Amino acid sequence: MSQSDDRMAELRELFFESAQELLQALNDEALKLEKHPGDSEIVRTLRRIVHTLKGDAAACGYRELSEVAHELEDALALESTAAHATLAEVAFTAADLFSAMLAAYRKRAKLPARDPLRKMVKKLTEEPGVKQSGRKKAAVSAKALGWTEYEKLAVQKAQEEGSVVYHVQAQIDPHCAMPIAGRQLVQNALAGMGEVLAARPEAGSSAASKQAEFLVATEKTAEEICAKCRIPTIVAGVKADLLPGEVASPAKRPTKRSVKATEPEAAAASEVPTAGEPASLTVAEEAASEATIQPHTTLAENILRVDAERIDSVLNLVGELIIGKSMLQQALNEFTKLHPKDALRGKFADAMAFQARVLNDLQRSVMKIRMVPVEQLFRRFPRMVRDVARQCGKDVELVLSGQDTDLDKSILDAIAEPLTHLARNAIGHGLESADERQTAGKSAKGTLRLGAYHQGNQVIVEVSDDGRGMDAQRIKAKAIELGLVTAEDAGRLNEAETLEFVFRPGFSTAHEVTEVSGRGVGMDVVQSVLHRLKGTVQIETHAGQGTTFRLKLPLTLAIIKALLFQVQQRLYAIPLNSVVEIARTRESEVHQVDHYEVLQLRNQVLPLVRLGRPRSDDPDRGATKLFVLVISVGERKFGLIVDELEGEEELVIKALDDHAVSTDLVSGASILGDGRVVLILNLSAVVEHFARSRPAEAGGVNSGLLLSHADRARLSPGAAGGLS
Repeated sequence: MSQSDDRMAELRELFFESAQELLQALNDEALKLEKHPGDSEIVRTLRRIVHTLKGDAAACGYRELSEVAHELEDALALESTAAHATLAEVAFTAADLFSAMLAAYRKRAKLPARDPLRKMVKKLTEEPGVKQSGRKKAAVSAKALGWTEYEKLAVQKAQEEGSVVYHVQAQIDPHCAMPIAGRQLVQNALAGMGEVLAARPEAGSSAASKQAEFLVATEKTAEEICAKCRIPTIVAGVKADLLPGEVASPAKRPTKRSVKATEPEAAAASEVPTAGEPASLTVAEEAASEATIQPHTTLAENILRVDAERIDSVLNLVGELIIGKSMLQQALNEFTKLHPKDALRGKFADAMAFQARVLNDLQRSVMKIRMVPVEQLFRRFPRMVRDVARQCGKDVELVLSGQDTDLDKSILDAIAEPLTHLARNAIGHGLESADERQTAGKSAKGTLRLGAYHQGNQVIVEVSDDGRGMDAQRIKAKAIELGLVTAEDAGRLNEAETLEFVFRPGFSTAHEVTEVSGRGVGMDVVQSVLHRLKGTVQIETHAGQGTTFRLKLPLTLAIIKALLFQVQQRLYAIPLNSVVEIARTRESEVHQVDHYEVLQLRNQVLPLVRLGRPRSDDPDRGATKLFVLVISVGERKFGLIVDELEGEEELVIKALDDHAVSTDLVSGASILGDGRVVLILNLSAVVEHFARSRPAEAGGVNSGLLLSHADRARLSPGAAGGLS
C-alpha cells in the first residue's frame, strides 16, 4: 500500500468518526425543528451540518453521499423551505439514509436506495411559487433608495441589455469575528452570480460592519441570490428586492449577454469531486467552512482522538506495574524479616512508597482518560423515543438528567443495548395510551426519564416511566403457566422475587406481539449484560404510578479494591464496595430454616451462603469459629461463610479463558505479588444460584457453591496460563 493510500485510509477513518457526530447533530436539530417548525436559525444549522458532511464525503471520494447531501443543502438554502411542514421529517429521513450509506461504505456493501429522499427533497423545492418567487418580490425604485446618478445610469443600462437588477441587503451577523471581511465575502459571492453595479456603505465605514447593500445585475432569481449570500456565522439575514424597469423575459434575453459567472464556473459549482480529486468550493462556501470551523479551532487543537485499544494497552501495562509493585512489596517484607536492622531497609521502603504514589497517580490518570460522560449515550435516545412513540401511537416526553456523570467507555458501550431495551419496553408496555391516561386522571402525554448519578464507587443509571406499573400477580401467574415455578413455591415469593421473572428468557406478559415488544426477548439480555459487567439491576414499581429500572454499575472493570479470603485453603476475592460488614460467629449459632442456613444478626435474619463444605465429621463442629461477610447485592443482603480472611488488596482483573473455569460464579482472576492466583467471585451469579437452588435433603444445606475439583486443578498457583 502506497503512502497516499495510507493517508486516504486514515482520512476516511477520521471521516467516519466525525460523520457520526454530524449525524447525531442532524438528529438533534431535526428534533428541535419538529418542536419549533419554521425556525430559520435551526434550518441554517441543518444546512451547516449537511454542508460539512457534503464536503467531507467529497474529500474522501464518497461521491454518492456527497451528491445527495448537496441536493439537500440546496433545498435548505431556499427561503420557502424553512416554513415547510415536512422539513423535519425530511431531515430525519436524511439522517437515516446517511447513516445507512456510511455503514455500507465501511462494509463495502451495496448502497441503500437514495430515491425516496430525493423525491422528498424535490417535493420541497417544487411547492407552488418557490421557483419564481424571486420575480414576485415587491419592486423597489432605485431613486427611492438614494443611489447616485452614476449608479442609476448603470442600473438603467443593465436593464436595457436584458438583465434583472436586484437590490440586495445583507445583515451582518453581530457575532461575526471579521465583519469587514464578511462583507467582502458577500460581495464576492454576488460577483459570481452577475455584475455588482453598486455597494453601500463604504468598506471602511463603521456602518459596514452591520449591514451591506448591493445593486446586482444578474440572470438568477431572488431565491438563488439569497441562498448564495446566506453564509453561516457571517450573514444573519439577506433580502433581495427586484428593481422596476424594462426587463426581458428569460426566453427573450440576449444570449450574448455576458455575466461574471461563466458556464464552466456554474457547472463547477454544482459538480461534486470524484474519488481521488480534491474537493473544490466556491469563495462563499470556503468562507462558510472557515467561519464554521474558526470558533472551534482552539478547542480542536486541545483534543486528540485516540483509539480505545491504545488506552486499553496502556491500562494493561499499568496493571502489570501494579502486580510488579506487589512483588516488590513481598520481597521487601521478606528482606525486612531476614535483615530487620539493615540500613538499606529504610531506603527500600522510601523508594517503594515513592513508586506507589507515582503509580497510583498514573493509574488514576489513565482511568480518567477512559472515563466519558454518559451524555454520549443519552443523546441517542431522543430520536429513538420519538420513533418508538410514533410507532405505538403514544405521546411521550423524554426527560434526561445527569448527562455529565462519568463512566468507563467500555461499560458505556456495553449498556447501550440494555438501556435501549428498557426504554422501548417502557414505551410499549409501561406507558398507557392517551385515552387510558386521561381516564386514570393523568396527563395525556407520558413521561420517560433517563438519569445517571454516582453513588460511592458505583454509577446508577435509572430508566423510569409514569405508566401503569407492573402487576406482580400477573407476572406470578405467567411464571406458573410457563412452568418456571410451582404454585406452592410462588405463594412464598415476595414482590421483588416475583419481578425477577421478567428477566427470564422468553418471558413476556404482553397480550399481543408487536414490532416494539411482546416476544420476551430483551429483558434477559439486560440481566446477562449486567452480570457480565459485575453490576445489578433492580426493579421498583407502583401500580398506576410507574416503574423504575435501576442499573448499578462499577466505575471501571479493570482495577478494583478487593477483600481476599480463604475457603478450604483456596484463595478468593470479592469487590470491597460490596461488603457491608464482617461478623464473627460459631457453627452453633447457624440455624436451618426450610433447609436453608440463616444467622440471627442483631434484629435481622440473614440468609447464609456457604462457599465450602461443612465438616460434618468434626465432633467439636458447633464450637468452630466462622467469618461471615455481609454482602449487599442490589437491595438484597446475605452472608458469605468463609474460613479465613487475607486482607484488602488492589487487584488487576484478568479475563479467564473459557477452558479454565466452567462456572459462571467466577467473573475473573488476578495474580498476587507472591505469584498466587486469586479468583474473583461474581456475586450476582452467586445470589442467583443461591435463590434458584432448593436443597432436597435435610442434610444438604448449601453443600458448597464453588469450583469443581477439575476447575480448581486448572487454576492451581502454577496454572496462571489460563489468565489473559
